[in-house]
Amino acid sequence: MRTWLLTGATTVLATAAALAMVSSSPDPVGEWKIADGTANVAIRPCGTNLCGFVSWAKESSANLGRQVLINMKPNGHAWFGTAVNVVDGEQYTARMSLEGARTLKVEGCLIGGMICGGQEWSRVK
Repeated sequence: MRTWLLTGATTVLATAAALAMVSSSPDPVGEWKIADGTANVAIRPCGTNLCGFVSWAKESSANLGRQVLINMKPNGHAWFGTAVNVVDGEQYTARMSLEGARTLKVEGCLIGGMICGGQEWSRVK
């Protein structure tokens, strides 16, 4: 009887620890400095997906609040949606993934993914 109780308690503790690890896994929600340091993007939930908005810009406040990541849907350890270049308004098929808790890799592609480019953003907060 004692062995059964001990085994049951161990199983409950292991399950609770695993759930805590899953719920505390890092996600891209927060504020990120883009690669060249000229702007920050705030990523936040929008429905069940994520969206990103310019929250700070070094030279021009005209882009503040402008949406640059649209409808980023989770799929495994990455999010997929649309990215917008604020300079020319071009839209790209986008993918973002965490490269650790403080680095976000953001990629945009054209022509069905044949031409892609990307950069790494640094977490501000």
